[in-house]
Amino acid sequence: MEAGPAAEANGHAPYGGAHVVAFVNEKGGVAKTTSCVNLAAALAAEGRRVLCMDLDPQANATTAFAVSADQAVEREAHCLLTMPRYPLERAIVATQIPGLDLVPSSPRLGDCNKALVMEMGREGRLRSKLRDFYRSVLTEKYDYILVDCPPSLDMLTVNALAAATHMVVPVTTKFYALKGMALLGEMVATLHEQIGAWVKLLGILITMYDKNTALDVTLYRLLKERIEREYGDYIFSTIITRSVVVSEAEAGGIPAVIREPESPAAAAYRALAREVVARLGDSALGAPAPVHAQAAAR
Repeated sequence: MEAGPAAEANGHAPYGGAHVVAFVNEKGGVAKTTSCVNLAAALAAEGRRVLCMDLDPQANATTAFAVSADQAVEREAHCLLTMPRYPLERAIVATQIPGLDLVPSSPRLGDCNKALVMEMGREGRLRSKLRDFYRSVLTEKYDYILVDCPPSLDMLTVNALAAATHMVVPVTTKFYALKGMALLGEMVATLHEQIGAWVKLLGILITMYDKNTALDVTLYRLLKERIEREYGDYIFSTIITRSVVVSEAEAGGIPAVIREPESPAAAAYRALAREVVARLGDSALGAPAPVHAQAAAR
């Protein structure tokens, strides 16, 4: 899943050094949104400027930041993808977390697949908007843009992957956890070849792990072996365990990293943030060795 030289050959370049990370898995219920919003909050808490983009019509990331339905409809990703002259900065709303903004979503975003099907350049619509945003002298730039994708390999996910510099694939300790990885790999390869996408696999994140369940422990070991055998050393050292704190925080409209900063869940996402920063080669956070979530829970 490595990007080849096509991006440079076609005159494309990352967005001024900013990292655009797509969270993608066609399987739902893998804590994709939870991981995206908590990583965004953890990076913002470390002084980074972060933009979270909600590209899922379920709008769970929008709800996680307590953005109202009126704001979501007024400024949302649907307009960004379907209206050629709708700039990224117009779609952005502030969250209650300093340094963290959001491009909200609403169920209307589900219409994008039909709206874009006959459009020229439909796969690169988001990438074009991001490039325009980073080229403008009038926009305040972000260090990280995290994109929450829908649980399907549709036009929304294609746009996210075409625009992203990296992707994170959250998986659970289940037998079918990697079922969609082959299809995802084929899609990425096609995007590299056809439109010069530069997205790379940043890592595979184990989520919703229960260290007290023998089955989860066994499946994690088997899953780790399979990932290393088929994809190499891409699995994150940080493991995200099941947590009631995370669910309670989501219901309250603020990520667990901010609402319950002393919780094991928050510690795990801070560890993930350090590991992501280290993998991206950004030394400004110090990038200490990643803390295993089970260790953080003790």
